[in-house]
Amino acid sequence: MGASIMKITAITPGQQDVSTIGKSSASTTGASFQEILAQELAAAKSPATTALAAASATAPIPAALRLDSLTLAEDTINTLGNFSTALGNPSFSAQDLEPFAAALEDETAALVSLKNQLPENNPLSALLERVATASYVEAAKLKRGDYHA
Repeated sequence: MGASIMKITAITPGQQDVSTIGKSSASTTGASFQEILAQELAAAKSPATTALAAASATAPIPAALRLDSLTLAEDTINTLGNFSTALGNPSFSAQDLEPFAAALEDETAALVSLKNQLPENNPLSALLERVATASYVEAAKLKRGDYHA
């Protein structure tokens, strides 16, 4: 387990609480996604009234980047949900679950790439980091054999 945490730290610096990610990622990540989505929508409608817009005044974030980031975060959360459902199905073998690991790894790389294009203090950057961490952890657990009897 210690090696896994070191890998996560290497990919997503600053992540501190990885112990509960696999157990409750849908509820904790989902709430953060909703908050960020609401902030992004508010920023698009009324840029002068949000802290995000104030930060973007010095370095505007392209709308396409925000949309891509939110879409990918939502897609990754859906993949995590589908993976969770597949884990609960006893008819799925380790080979049946392998495509989930591959998808999660690809989504993790894409999330990190998008995150690196955003300012560090941006709330969307924090969301992408959390979703990428959850995705990475679940793919690593599957590849390591944590979910196999």
